[in-house]
Amino acid sequence: TIFMTSALKEELKKWLNQLAADEMKDPARYHDSGMLFRLPNGLAVEPVLIRKKFLKWQDAHPEFPRIVFHGLRHSSATYQLMISGGDVKAVQGTTGHATADMLVNTYAHIQQSSRVELGRKFEEGFYAKQESPSPQAVPAAGEPTISMTALLELLKDADPEVKAQLRLALLT
Repeated sequence: TIFMTSALKEELKKWLNQLAADEMKDPARYHDSGMLFRLPNGLAVEPVLIRKKFLKWQDAHPEFPRIVFHGLRHSSATYQLMISGGDVKAVQGTTGHATADMLVNTYAHIQQSSRVELGRKFEEGFYAKQESPSPQAVPAAGEPTISMTALLELLKDADPEVKAQLRLALLT
């Protein structure tokens, strides 16, 4: 299942209707390439044409920073990671990255401000001088405790997906 916004769904419906109309105009000369984005004669759109159209659009919209076309995908994945609170699996599903680890390794570096904020919060919480321990810091009677060394050993042998999520959480 692929999730798409209702606006995108409507645009795709219009586009598919346009493709059908293009084919009906001259079926003998129409060559269905099977591609979603194709020319009125049915042939695939060459990447150079997409780049030219994108450059033309950028020239008409100087208010936006100039990026390469693939930068749109990068921006989308970045934005999705931010609004999802770093939900790597959800973003992986929409971007089509083969593994969560690939997504984390590609996009984790862009979260510098989040890492700075995490460091600040960690410092406040870890090094704060408190009159008495907070209720979260003291395990309830009979509750198991774990040392930092034992926790690190567990994480070392953790599933790669868990490691990827932990890495993203630490970097964002």
